[in-house]
Amino acid sequence: MKLLLGQLVMIGAIWIGMATFFSEMNEGAKLIFYLVTSWLLFLIVIIVKAWIKQLIRKRK
Repeated sequence: MKLLLGQLVMIGAIWIGMATFFSEMNEGAKLIFYLVTSWLLFLIVIIVKAWIKQLIRKRK
């Protein structure tokens, strides 16, 4: 879980940096931005899934 959270923080920082310059990006940079956005959303889903699974195990 720590690895996922660390990766989320790093990718989030990169995403924020890229989002500030979105209007100045060319097509290639926008493609990279969309890939980073997809990875960020994927990480969020995986972290929420792991968190829910952890909550269920604690209740049993």
